[in-house]
Amino acid sequence: MFLSEIKIFNKLSRLKTSYIKVGILMSLLAYWGVILVGTFVTFN
Repeated sequence: MFLSEIKIFNKLSRLKTSYIKVGILMSLLAYWGVILVGTFVTFN
């Protein structure tokens, strides 16, 4: 029973870190997208 709880906890922690990584990546992409769009709008 204790071993299965550890496996579940490890899976949850891996899922949580993957969601955090995806969230950071998406926020960085949105940030650079806003910068690029603003730059192109300014030059036009």
